[in-house]
Amino acid sequence: MCRQLSEKVPGIVHVNVTGFASAVAMARDKTLRDKVFVVAEPRAGRAVLLDVSPRAREEGLMPGMALAEAERRFRSLQVLPPEPKTLEKASQEMVEAVKAFAPLIEYVPGGHLYLDLSGTERLFGPLQDTALRIRRNIIKRLNIDPAMALAPNKLTAKVVTRTLRPVGFAAIRRDEAAEFLAWQDIRLLPGVGPVLLKLLHAAGVYTIGDLAVLSDTEASVLLGKQYKKLLDSARGIDAEPVHDCSQRPPSIERQLYFQGAVAEREVLRGSLMALAEEAGMALRQQHLAACALRLELIYGDGVRRVVRKNFHSPQSMDDALYQGAEACLNAALDRRVRVQMIGLRLEQLDRDYGEQDLFIPEHRHIHTCLQNTLDANRRRFGPAILVRGTTLLAQGYAGALPLERPRGLQAARR
Repeated sequence: MCRQLSEKVPGIVHVNVTGFASAVAMARDKTLRDKVFVVAEPRAGRAVLLDVSPRAREEGLMPGMALAEAERRFRSLQVLPPEPKTLEKASQEMVEAVKAFAPLIEYVPGGHLYLDLSGTERLFGPLQDTALRIRRNIIKRLNIDPAMALAPNKLTAKVVTRTLRPVGFAAIRRDEAAEFLAWQDIRLLPGVGPVLLKLLHAAGVYTIGDLAVLSDTEASVLLGKQYKKLLDSARGIDAEPVHDCSQRPPSIERQLYFQGAVAEREVLRGSLMALAEEAGMALRQQHLAACALRLELIYGDGVRRVVRKNFHSPQSMDDALYQGAEACLNAALDRRVRVQMIGLRLEQLDRDYGEQDLFIPEHRHIHTCLQNTLDANRRRFGPAILVRGTTLLAQGYAGALPLERPRGLQAARR
């Protein structure tokens, strides 16, 4: 399906590489193309599958499945460890392959790109032809064939690529978008995860069109507070722009210098919690999430220790950031020497796309609401208005040292 878009219609392209980790692995090693393999960290407790190859998917293996269960089902299963640096390099190659044609590029973790080609017709010709050139560039540079769609907005483009996966290209005009969406399975609509899907099926909603024809009153009774966002999505209404990934800060960093070196681990953990909370709040204010963090210690004798951690998925909540930082702290504390400075840097920042399921489980919903309430009160009354008990012990030891202004970072607080 390839149809010409009108020049007056905004052109949004979605590039979707299905199974990004496995696709990159197969691009690097062609012998893997017909093999059953998965990407997982076998050393992790209760390891789960982070990605699966196309052949593994045919065998019934899916991302999120326990590695032990997958190995029971397929005895000769090949397990590849995750390679964050390789995936980061491949992501950069994708951006390089498209940036000559797209003024605005938004990268989404997992092998997704949104491109805004609006207004480029005079430079490169019809938008459909430009999109096809971009696809050829990606195939040439990465040896990966993605699913691609050209549509009036991001939501429609995303649904189209979900119908095409794993490969293919399609273009949808604005006057075709509503009709196209109406016939698609409701599970293809962004925001519909397993929890919400059960509710919609129970109400007899199986296609996007079934949801789109509901009145506002009917939708609010069925969906509650989230009804407006989901109803607009079902009707193809989406005004979200493409967010330029080049405008994101490279990192967010916080540091604490102690008034006299300390050795007490509880003091260090309390200080780390304070850093995680402050860095996390800065992250959420910019609607970002961190894919990695870096912990730095300076001992009293000047020796430095640096430990890094990559998250399996982007994180923005204080508890998740602290848990990752605490694991790094435990690894870095390998000397019987007092610590002079502790620093936390959040790296590989990506836009925070929130929950995939608008009806998240209740315990996670409560956790998110609590975090939002804490942020709102701290913005209004200052960070010191709400302090965790774990940070109180550290306050008497910690001094503040401003960070370098050219890096765009705020001074550390007590």
